[in-house]
Amino acid sequence: MKKLTTLLAVILLAPASLWAQLKVTFVNVGQGDAIYIELPNGKNALIDGGSSGVLVDNFLRSKGVTKIDYVALTHPHSDHYRGLKKVFTNYQVNNYYDTKAENVDAAGDNNLRQLASVEPGCSTFYPKPGDLLNWDPAVNVKVFNACWEPVQIRENDEANNCSLVVKLSYNGNGILLTGDANSDTEQEMLSHFSTGLRANILKVGHHGSRTSTSDAFLARVRPDYAFISVGLGNKYGHPHQEALSRLLNAGAKIYLTTDGTQSVVIPAPSVSKPGKPLVVREGKSIAETVPAGLTWDPAEIADFTTPAFEQLSGAAAK
Repeated sequence: MKKLTTLLAVILLAPASLWAQLKVTFVNVGQGDAIYIELPNGKNALIDGGSSGVLVDNFLRSKGVTKIDYVALTHPHSDHYRGLKKVFTNYQVNNYYDTKAENVDAAGDNNLRQLASVEPGCSTFYPKPGDLLNWDPAVNVKVFNACWEPVQIRENDEANNCSLVVKLSYNGNGILLTGDANSDTEQEMLSHFSTGLRANILKVGHHGSRTSTSDAFLARVRPDYAFISVGLGNKYGHPHQEALSRLLNAGAKIYLTTDGTQSVVIPAPSVSKPGKPLVVREGKSIAETVPAGLTWDPAEIADFTTPAFEQLSGAAAK
């Protein structure tokens, strides 16, 4: 009888123990971003959808997904928003998070926003830096960058600098998701947030471009793991060697989606110690061929202003 009781307890508790982990998956969508998040409370989130709906749709179907609790677009570039159109068409979306950055030379971002506006039961949010997103009571989800007020954009760099940047904190781990934010935005975040950017897991900004992932930013974040969402043989030459060298100098192990879809799992909290991340189906990390030690000089950092932080400064002044 005791064995039967124990067996029943294991069966009943198994789903809860599975839900208690946090799993973040960097989906291989070629040259673009798509990040699928399985929260400890059983809900899910999708940040960006890549440049084609086929790949992200195939991934979601393979997971047996029928609805998505939280969908977010980091910024209005096609390698981030196009795949989300199929998501709104094929799945029930309950909440949508966006910036108010208007890409005036594109119509696709507004087509996506129209789909979100007519999605039954879907609420739209425009978070601002400092906001906490109520996705899971056990996971702290904080916004570090976003353009939450309307801004007209034609330059790619301006759109990138409006990227929704969020950090998930769970069981002693931080996962920082940076969209396509470049070093200008990184410096603004360093200036505005004296604490909170430390994260042992980093989704590298702008597909590993040389204009992102500065030494100063890495000195604050101090990632142990760095994931780069990038397409094989892309025309931009991403990831750039300069960004890779900076990551290696900072002591990070680098994983690329060109090696396939990558996941990082944070286990349920333990009474003894924080959970250690587990990289699932990882590709080969790039060998640490660059000598350790940061070389950045704070005096060399320019005083940049980005659209999101112009809005933040204006709100503070009011």
